[in-house]
Amino acid sequence: MPLDAPERLREVFAAVLDVLAEVGYARFNMDLVAGRARASKASLYQRWPSKARLITEALKANLPELAQPDEGTFAEDVRQIMRSWSEPSPFDTAGIFLGLLEGSRQDADLAYLREEHVDRAYTAPLQVAVDRAKARGELPPDLDAGILITALVSTFVLRSDEQGVTDSIVDGLVRPLIG
Repeated sequence: MPLDAPERLREVFAAVLDVLAEVGYARFNMDLVAGRARASKASLYQRWPSKARLITEALKANLPELAQPDEGTFAEDVRQIMRSWSEPSPFDTAGIFLGLLEGSRQDADLAYLREEHVDRAYTAPLQVAVDRAKARGELPPDLDAGILITALVSTFVLRSDEQGVTDSIVDGLVRPLIG
């Protein structure tokens, strides 16, 4: 089956994300992916000239359906957005995030691609929620949305293995922030 067939791409991308989660970015290589996906290393390099590009494509292909709620309050919008982030995944999400963070420190191409194609998919709904909250007067107009969004995402990623993390973030961080 050709590498660009949809089923074959899913197999390759699953192998990419599994390898990244297991070994991290520094030890990630095309040989490991080729072995796991039963593909040739040459065919992987022919389609994806770098591991950063292969990882980014695998992430883009496996982005979850992300919510863009309008619940009427910033806190409830954030709660629904974060719940969409925590939908069950067949992949080791924490391992993938750690691999991405590690890799982004070492590889400027990965950092750029991750920010451009993956981070924005997760942060765009929060930006919309912040903009609506500012328009409703829930958040101060001069609030730095980038810092708030980074704080929400970082807290979620660092605590994503905890039960009830979404409610803890919303009730312990967002609600006090907005009064």
